[in-house]
Amino acid sequence: MSHMSIVGDDRFNQFIDDSRWLHKNYNELIKEFNLEYVAIKNHIVVAHSKEMNDFERELKQLNIDRLDVVVEFIRDKRNEV
Repeated sequence: MSHMSIVGDDRFNQFIDDSRWLHKNYNELIKEFNLEYVAIKNHIVVAHSKEMNDFERELKQLNIDRLDVVVEFIRDKRNEV
């Protein structure tokens, strides 16, 4: 197995783990980040913004690769028809 595939597997496993964490904690995230884009890495919101351009800029300033985080637009779907 090459080093590259090990790194890829780690990145994939972290993505799956963070995705599960996001969905498990979605209602808590709504309280703080409703109508915002969030980036999650290692169960932590590492960036957030209401505007996609600002969000992308923040990721870039923090030197965060989009492939290393779970990105989600948080919105409270409970009040929707």
